Amino acid sequence: MEFRQAEQFLAVVEHGGLVHAAAALHIAQPSLSQTIRTLERELKAPLFHRVGRGLVLTSAGEALVKPARQLLRDLATARASVAEVAGIRGGQLDIAAMGGPLEFILPAVGSFRRRHPEVFVRLESPSMESELLHQVRQGHSELGFTPPLADEDPHQHQGLEMTTFPPTPLMLVLPPDADPDLPDPLPIEQIPDIPTTAIPGGAYARSVVETALRNARVQTRLAVVTAHRNTQTSLVLRGIGMAFTTREQAVRAREHGALIRHLDPPIALTNCAVRRPAPLSPAARIFLALASECLVDRAR
Repeated sequence: MEFRQAEQFLAVVEHGGLVHAAAALHIAQPSLSQTIRTLERELKAPLFHRVGRGLVLTSAGEALVKPARQLLRDLATARASVAEVAGIRGGQLDIAAMGGPLEFILPAVGSFRRRHPEVFVRLESPSMESELLHQVRQGHSELGFTPPLADEDPHQHQGLEMTTFPPTPLMLVLPPDADPDLPDPLPIEQIPDIPTTAIPGGAYARSVVETALRNARVQTRLAVVTAHRNTQTSLVLRGIGMAFTTREQAVRAREHGALIRHLDPPIALTNCAVRRPAPLSPAARIFLALASECLVDRAR
């Protein structure tokens, strides 16, 4: 399979039909149709079913998606490796991150872009760990950042390499009218009886906080549950409750009048990076190093 065939095949997959795929590739639709027919003839199997005005992958087509993406990724890596001799001069870096890890790597994205403004960064935020792992495994994303993977399914990260970063501590953000004499660091047993704004149940960060509070025999009351982490600090500033947040969120909230405290003992989150065993592009190698630096700094 040639690069051009793989590129056009994946365009049809991603756009669900020939019309939009041809427009995205800036080629004529008959030319694209001919490429797909030639590929099907060479592989001796149909790759798409026609459903209405769109196209749906056959089982043979589904089997081709992963190697086609790998072919494009390998070529991009080869080109980038050659370009690295003269420094990174362009290209695209595809990253997926979810939940807390997304928040933690944003400084790395900023640092990377300042150093390499010619590289376009595509950052996606899947809602489920399984979706993130699928994107990395299929080559849609070169790097994935996720909370620790659950042990219930030992096969979920099969075929992927994983890097675990040092734990990063959370801070407690309290409303502006909270007691300014609260000690810093604040013993968990002395957390005041203020309602809590929290992320939804089942989220990794909330599970870590609840476990720490339960071990310290501390009970809190829920005021608001929101999936939007930045909303938590906005609610705190309006006096609606307190929140357990990252250091960056806490510092921003303090600038607007919130009271913030370190916790004793610390409540910390662990973050992981996943990748395929194949060599990383130069851009991905640099970004992974920057993300590691950022996460190590936040663990101190």
